Amino acid sequence: MAGMQTQLHLIANEAGTYDGISASYSGPGFSGMKFKAIATPDRATFDQWVAKAKQSANAMDSMETFDKLAAPSEYNKVEYFSNVKPDLFKDVVNKFMSHGKSMDMTQPEGEHAAHEGMEGMDMSHAETAH
Repeated sequence: MAGMQTQLHLIANEAGTYDGISASYSGPGFSGMKFKAIATPDRATFDQWVAKAKQSANAMDSMETFDKLAAPSEYNKVEYFSNVKPDLFKDVVNKFMSHGKSMDMTQPEGEHAAHEGMEGMDMSHAETAH
């Protein structure tokens, strides 16, 4: 489902490489959505893995790059990205949920103040807990 946020769950009681699979049907290629989850034995080993991933020539530095990756495809190899655009996750969710309108939840009034008949209204009461 476009814009749906999923979560990855893994309880690794010991270091190792574990098989993972998508648990939600998402269309063609679903049966090939498998991956390896790596549980490192310590923080130093994890930091080494991150350093290696950051050596990738790939960068997820724009929505255009994301759109290319998100294009319908099947059975893709794992890719690593050395750099990711700040707030990319928020931008992707907003792309599907906002229908072209701002969904920035850091602004208490968002676009609601622009609705007809709302001009000049005191909306400060909306910021207090009831």
